[in-house]
Amino acid sequence: MPVDERALAESISTLTGILEAMAGPPVQPISAHLSVTVTAAADLFGVDSVGVLLLDGDGELRAVASSTALAAALEKAQQQVGVGPGHDAQARRGSVLVEDLTAVPEYAPLLAAIEPLTARAVLSAPIWVDSEVVGNLNLIRTDVHRWTPVEARSATAYAEVVGRLLGLAAQSLRQGPIMERVVPTGHAEITDVGT
Repeated sequence: MPVDERALAESISTLTGILEAMAGPPVQPISAHLSVTVTAAADLFGVDSVGVLLLDGDGELRAVASSTALAAALEKAQQQVGVGPGHDAQARRGSVLVEDLTAVPEYAPLLAAIEPLTARAVLSAPIWVDSEVVGNLNLIRTDVHRWTPVEARSATAYAEVVGRLLGLAAQSLRQGPIMERVVPTGHAEITDVGT
């Protein structure tokens, strides 16, 4: 499904409004804002699911938000098995576009960990706060899909908004590494919003 660039601009504008509202102490935990963000991304990009992985205080990727049970399972599996598009995006400090997860032998443990659910295509865009990659936004499809340059650019722009959200949350809380401000080390939570 092609990305509607007007809808992307409107969605980013709405999320920017959330960011501006966070200028003072946050009224809701950051996980609530991330839940809104991943749900909006799933609708905007026309994908089956969206998830977010963030680095914790020990430098490990942790699942923190998901739009459906599929994203929750995939993000938790990436966290547990230590492989996947999110890990690759983190290591490369750039977007990773996977047309078919089953065609990448290194991802076999990841796919086994989410059975009986099926994920086929993933676009993982890095989330930056200041000059550091602190995690990634993962768009997930249940079918094989060749990601377009427009989808890649749009996901990158959306991940930038998530980074701004995290940066503002971190400023508001003024303590510890980014992930510890969102979810303390060892206490990663997955927020499911619908199925």
